[in-house]
Amino acid sequence: MTSISKFWCTVLLITLCAGQACTHKPGMVAVPVIPPSCDSTNITYMGSIRPIFASNCYSCHGSGVTTGGGLDLEDTTSLRTYLKNGFRGDNIYGSKLYHCMLHTPLAQSMPPTYIIDTCSLHKVHFWLKNGAPFNS
Repeated sequence: MTSISKFWCTVLLITLCAGQACTHKPGMVAVPVIPPSCDSTNITYMGSIRPIFASNCYSCHGSGVTTGGGLDLEDTTSLRTYLKNGFRGDNIYGSKLYHCMLHTPLAQSMPPTYIIDTCSLHKVHFWLKNGAPFNS
């Protein structure tokens, strides 16, 4: 076998092994295990999601805050734009926000110093999965 053939066989072998090692499935986003005490019925923006953002995000990403890279999650127009443009390779609406909150390697971890509780993460996931309606 020539050295060129050996080279291409090695490249092929590495490619095949690397493909098998990857566990990410396009379109899949990790969903935390839902605690039994987590009420995931009747999730609304005003009643469920906005309070999560208020207690975890608005100190850096609220209206009138100058930190946070200019992202205002308190302003619904700004939030809608971020969700619409915030895909992370999985074609799920708003997935960049969700990946930030999950602290995955696909996005910058937010909040940077702690992970939001699993019930809140589940509510945000449910809200995004249902098109992120801005209802009350």
